[in-house]
Amino acid sequence: MKISKISLLLALSLPVVSFAQDPDITLPELKPLPDVRISMQRMLRSTEGRYFLDLYAGIWNPHGTLTDLQEPKQINFKGTQIADFIDLNSVNVGAEQSAATAYRLAGTLNANTGYFKAELTEQTAPPSTSYLQFEPAFKAADKPILLFKFYGMQSADQPYGKSLKRVDVINKSNGKVLQSLQGFNAFGNSMGFLDVNFDGYYDVVLSDTSDGRKIEDKRFIYWMYNPKTKNFQRSPQLEKIAGFPKLKGELQQIDFGSGQIFRVDQGLLYPVSE
Repeated sequence: MKISKISLLLALSLPVVSFAQDPDITLPELKPLPDVRISMQRMLRSTEGRYFLDLYAGIWNPHGTLTDLQEPKQINFKGTQIADFIDLNSVNVGAEQSAATAYRLAGTLNANTGYFKAELTEQTAPPSTSYLQFEPAFKAADKPILLFKFYGMQSADQPYGKSLKRVDVINKSNGKVLQSLQGFNAFGNSMGFLDVNFDGYYDVVLSDTSDGRKIEDKRFIYWMYNPKTKNFQRSPQLEKIAGFPKLKGELQQIDFGSGQIFRVDQGLLYPVSE
C-alpha cells in the first residue's frame, strides 16, 4: 500500500495542540475509576547489542518478544512476575503452547530505571545459558517517574459501562499532581503507556469511545510527553490515523495495520511502502 509522503508527514515530538487543564479544576460528576489497567511497553536492548526486547511487565500476564539482531529470529514469551522478578517461557503464539525449541528468560527488573538483569536459557541437552543485561533502548535525560489516577463515569449509558474522562499525572516521589489530562471520552478499563516516537519518554495512549466509536474501530487518543515543557500534549495528527500502533523499536517503525507503516526520524513520521 503506497501512501503519499507529503500528505502523511506528521510531527510526533512537538504536538501543536494541548488539551491539558489545570489540575485544580474539578468536575464534580466524575468519580475515581478503579481497576484501570496500565499496559506499559518497555523497549530494551542488551548491553552487548545482540538482543532487542519488547517487555510488558507489571501486569497479571507479563509477556514479551525477544529479537535476535544477529541471526535474526524472534522468540515470544509469557510467564509470571513476583515483585521485581520476572519468569518467562517461550510460547508458540498461535497455539499458546511451548515452542519447538524451548527458552526461558528470567531475571530482575528495576521498574524505575528499566534495567533488566536476566538469564536466557535454551532448554537443550545440556541447557545453554546466557547472562544478559538489558537497558532502555532509547535513553532520555530527566525521565519522570510517574503514577496515574483515573476519573470518569460508571453507568449503563456509558460505553462499555465505564467511561474514562480524566487522568491525573502524579510525581511518584512526592505525590504531587503535575498535570490533569481532560477533554476526552475513552475506554475505562485500560491505558497504554509506551514510547510512541522513540525519544525515550513514555506517552499516554487511550482508546477513543467518543462519538459512538467502539474498541473495534481502533481509534486512539495520544498524549505525547514534551520534555521541554515537561507536560503531556495531545496530538491531533496521530489521532487521524486509524489502527493500533504496534511499535517496532528495533526498526524505529510504527505499524498501524492495513499497510500503514511509518518510520520515525527526529519526531517525524515517514510512510514506508510495503
